[in-house]
Amino acid sequence: MSSTVGTESADRQRQREQRKATGSGSQGSRLPAAPRRRRPAVAALAALLVVGGALVAGVLAVRMDERQAVVQVSQDVGVGQKITSADLTEARVAADVPGLVPASRAKEVVGLFAKVAMSKGQLLDQSMLTRQGPLQPGKAAVGIILTAGRTPADGLASGDLVELVRIGQGSVQSAVIAQATVLAVSKQADQKGSTLGDQSAASSAQTATVLVDRSDVQAVTDASGNNRIAVALLQRGTSLEDK
Repeated sequence: MSSTVGTESADRQRQREQRKATGSGSQGSRLPAAPRRRRPAVAALAALLVVGGALVAGVLAVRMDERQAVVQVSQDVGVGQKITSADLTEARVAADVPGLVPASRAKEVVGLFAKVAMSKGQLLDQSMLTRQGPLQPGKAAVGIILTAGRTPADGLASGDLVELVRIGQGSVQSAVIAQATVLAVSKQADQKGSTLGDQSAASSAQTATVLVDRSDVQAVTDASGNNRIAVALLQRGTSLEDK
């Protein structure tokens, strides 16, 4: 009886050992997991993006090299005004813009005159310049008083072509006394209407410098000095060559 029990116990022990051996063998025989499949389309797209970015950067660098430095107006310049270095600055633009003054020639511009009125930030074109100033033989620059109600409501600016009228009084009729080009205008002042001949208005009124024929100087100064002058606008933005 005892031998039978011992045999069964030994058999069970061998079975347990066999099961353990079988389990460990099956785990060891498992194949390693296959690596993830790479997506060639994604890799190709990434490569294209890298190459494309490099090409764009290269093109931008080349285009920047193609831009050239030119002269730019740094502040408003009136027609007939003499150009100084303070009126000029530098800007970079596309190289195929014709007529612009290269920055390397900025010193050559100093001392020339503005043929037309120029605005701050405007690129300087050679056609805007002249070697001749406004005060040529037979011309004179005259200061006049601009009184509210006797000038255009939106004001005057450098380069405007105007007609100067002497305001009549009593038996003296109004008359055109000169055609002029506005060279400069003072800053806007608080203006109030004034009566004819009221010379106290001159201290607060806006003033302008106009280019007239020398033969008209006396009539213009007399009318302005006696507060009997009105200004009619004929044309905006004329140049010195139009005179």
